[in-house]
Amino acid sequence: MYPKIRFLWIFSLLVSLVMFLGACSDSSNQGSDNAGVGTTNQSQVNNDESVNSNSVVEPVLAAPFTIQHLKGEMTFENVPKKIVVLDVQYADQMLALGFQPAGSVVAETDNGLPPYLGDKMGNIPLLGTYVEPNLEGIIAIEPDLIIATEFHDEIYEDLLKIAPTILLERNEDWQSVLLKFGGILNKPQEAQELVDGYKQKISDLKTALTDKMKGQTVALIRPRDEMIRLQTTSHRTSQILYDDLGLTPPKMAVNSTDSSMMISLEVTPELAADHMFLLQDDTNLELTTEFQNTSIWKNLNAVKANQVYVENTAQWIGYYGPIAINLIVDQIADALN
Repeated sequence: MYPKIRFLWIFSLLVSLVMFLGACSDSSNQGSDNAGVGTTNQSQVNNDESVNSNSVVEPVLAAPFTIQHLKGEMTFENVPKKIVVLDVQYADQMLALGFQPAGSVVAETDNGLPPYLGDKMGNIPLLGTYVEPNLEGIIAIEPDLIIATEFHDEIYEDLLKIAPTILLERNEDWQSVLLKFGGILNKPQEAQELVDGYKQKISDLKTALTDKMKGQTVALIRPRDEMIRLQTTSHRTSQILYDDLGLTPPKMAVNSTDSSMMISLEVTPELAADHMFLLQDDTNLELTTEFQNTSIWKNLNAVKANQVYVENTAQWIGYYGPIAINLIVDQIADALN
């Protein structure tokens, strides 16, 4: 009896051991089958451990980002690798966030890429002008995304055949556009910091100029077509002067509907501006020189007080990205301080 009982006891022990191991195996398999459950929490733990150990954490994509544009909406699950821009202001937006476009049109006024960007654009393909983009050049790049404006509406369907295309309003406020680029490029925090930095910069300069510029008017003009174009209070660049910095426009420049008006040289004294920002480039240099040699010009209040500041046309009215805008503010500060 004893050997038999001993055998049964050993057999029972072996069966229990096998069942225990089987249960452990099943538990392990359940964990594998549900690997997707709790991934976020485990990832958070790993990230916390990485942060605590001061190791480098690989960036992760933000949640899908949906952008509203003139043709509807587009949702991004990943950051596009190759973006073609059909307006140089969008190249400025991308560069400000640390990205280089895969291709860009050129600025007609500068006959190429904006000088203020220096070598930031590198040797990227140039795709014709804003008015006439080179579609064959765009095709050759094989972009993941094309960003254009309403002025490209006629070729929108052609662009769609090449790559997903966003149509933005060209005169949309650069700050809201920057936040959109921040979403597309997975840089929302960096975009917001640039916007906040600009607001602080403006606030500081406005404070510095308040007493000095009290009672004085500032005009933004551009000689053109044998006349002088006066940029009014509703012009995008004028809004930096009048809305952001709180400077006073001449009465003639106050206009809520038209962004500019043409006045003759003979009417310019009626403008009565104490300060004038004069936009100049190769296209109007001869006309500007002609005006400056007249007695009418020489007797203007701003001219006699040596308060005329010559600035580059394209940079002031052609590029509305954060890099260009901040440079304009710096130039205003240099001129008025």
